[in-house]
Amino acid sequence: MYQMSGDPASRAAALLVDEAWDAYREGRYPRALDAAQRGVQAAELTGDMVALIRALRAEGSVLQIQGDHAAALVRFTRILALAQDRAAAAQLNDSRAAWAIADAYASWVDSARVLTTIPVRDLFGVLDAGEQFLTVTGHRDWRADLVLARAFVHRSLDELDTAIDLAREALALKLAHRETPSWMLGSYQFNLGDMLCEAGRSSEARPYYQAILDDPDSGRWDLRIAHIGLASCALAAGDSETALVQARTATELAEPLGDNALCTSLHVLTRACRARGDLDAAWRAATRNLEAANRIGSQFRRYYATRIAVDVALDRSDLDAARPLLAELDGLAAAMDAATGLRRCADETTARHLRLGQVVRSQALAQLNQAAQLGAVFLKRWLRWD
Repeated sequence: MYQMSGDPASRAAALLVDEAWDAYREGRYPRALDAAQRGVQAAELTGDMVALIRALRAEGSVLQIQGDHAAALVRFTRILALAQDRAAAAQLNDSRAAWAIADAYASWVDSARVLTTIPVRDLFGVLDAGEQFLTVTGHRDWRADLVLARAFVHRSLDELDTAIDLAREALALKLAHRETPSWMLGSYQFNLGDMLCEAGRSSEARPYYQAILDDPDSGRWDLRIAHIGLASCALAAGDSETALVQARTATELAEPLGDNALCTSLHVLTRACRARGDLDAAWRAATRNLEAANRIGSQFRRYYATRIAVDVALDRSDLDAARPLLAELDGLAAAMDAATGLRRCADETTARHLRLGQVVRSQALAQLNQAAQLGAVFLKRWLRWD
């Protein structure tokens, strides 16, 4: 096991990494990022490769949960480059360094899949390399994260049945090897639940979300995700009142966690408000979601925020809002589909263009009817005057 160096800078780096993870678990992400970045600087001063890789992993993980996947990818890439550097390899014979490297493979894929600059199918090669690393280092019992990341890729490719099977396998591995380093249990539970919901199997998903709420170790992030999941289950069951309660709770939990947490929470709140027929509240939630997504800047977040904003604008027959949003959605959809090689986003956007046309025709017909009614009124008056 890694022993903390006697060098003050190395000790500082190790302590800063611990501070970063404590703040991360408490949802204090700016504090976590600051500690992790200072940990990287301290490790670089001494050339302590174990401390450096651990600090880079902490920094990348905080950036990732804040939605800055491009920056996170840079950190995970650096970890993998150090792991392949023969000059550094002798300094990395340590279980904590090995875990940080193994996590970097899975986390690299988790971030890369939401960036539209990397073909999604290419990510399987990175996961294969991660599996090989675990085999060579004798840590096959650490596979849970890589299996879940593989499920993410299949989900991105609309291969949902395969994704669900892999998510189940990942959860089973996590439960069988609870003492091994891996992502938090809630990550496996809510991701499996989300995939089941997406497959229209919300009744199977509900227990996984409830398990997170029942777990006293669940943090604010996981509790938020669980309430989002339960809101989705309620919407699938036609229970808009329960969905609204769950969505509001998720949004309240998200407020101190930053824009990335707000996006998914406001998304389900928008859905719940639409289901309740409260289109003013739905528009407020949708525009907040869009603002948060634009601050994050990723095309992934912007696509989903823009898509639901278009839906609400069309619900409200607000063509002035819908038209520019739909034009923006076209470009985002093209980028998303280019990464997956699918036409899913283009098809979703086409459906909204068709709906826009229906709203335009409906408004034109209403105006025509109104003009006809006014014409009839004037005609009656003219006949009476005559």
